[in-house]
Amino acid sequence: MARLTPKMFSLLNEDHIYKLHNKKIFTVLDFVSEDLEKLKNITELPVLSIENIRKEIAERFSGIDKDPLILLEQQRQFISTGIKNLDDLLSGGLYACRIYEICGKSSSGKTQLCITLAANIAINSSSDIHYIDTKKDFSATRLQSILEAKKLSDEVIGGAMERVKVTSLKNITELLTVLHNFSSSFKANNDKDKPKLIIIDSLPVIFSMLEENTENFGSLNYLANVCRNLVTECCLSIVTVNLLRVWRDNDDLRELSADDPMDLVPHLGKYWINIPNTRLFIDKQDNETREIKVLQSIDLEVNSSVQVTVDDTGFI
Repeated sequence: MARLTPKMFSLLNEDHIYKLHNKKIFTVLDFVSEDLEKLKNITELPVLSIENIRKEIAERFSGIDKDPLILLEQQRQFISTGIKNLDDLLSGGLYACRIYEICGKSSSGKTQLCITLAANIAINSSSDIHYIDTKKDFSATRLQSILEAKKLSDEVIGGAMERVKVTSLKNITELLTVLHNFSSSFKANNDKDKPKLIIIDSLPVIFSMLEENTENFGSLNYLANVCRNLVTECCLSIVTVNLLRVWRDNDDLRELSADDPMDLVPHLGKYWINIPNTRLFIDKQDNETREIKVLQSIDLEVNSSVQVTVDDTGFI
């Protein structure tokens, strides 16, 4: 749930936030769940002001009722990735109201694929593409080189660069707050202003999770719910990046193999395995060639795959 910050609500300043945190009221959920009189004593705000803050929280963070026919029509919308073979694999491209995951071993090309997606979609979109960088290694130079290699005009390149909005963060609290803020701001805008794509690169950096560690389950549950609500209510796609790692089976460590899909377990463990609607595995074949395979999907053929190549224009 979104963490309370001084800039979130005009009626709450830094002193109010400090006092609330001292009383272990950290999130908007904590705030709306707390006794009204207690909040009044902590913040020294009038009851009316506290009720107005709660009303704003409800408007910004609650769900939106949608006509089922409108929702069905939205779910049929998709955007091309700009990579022909990948579009063919995905039955057209990235569909709205879906969570996608790109996973693979280290150095397989996951980030390069994400930057290519951001570049290609930014060229043909009037909406922002939000790139959440947890590794702090997003390369604007690489994004620009991909666009320049496509022989586009300076105006088109500049517009595409402007539409790719990069946010760097370092922990799950910041991620949840950013996603909640996206949700509230998207709801306030018209459809034409909503982003078509959010990329989170990558989740393992902020979730150092082992199978037997249950401490992160609550945060993972929050993240799953926030992502599901975001894609549904704001009619967009989310692409997350994950690793495939060694995992523990009957106390024996096994190396994951692309030839044995049943052994391909994402880094976040079995809790996360069914959260994405579609999980893609990217595997390095040689310096220029990658195989992209469907490991899991609600509507695509599992184990179907395509080959793509990497050059100056990114993935093609």
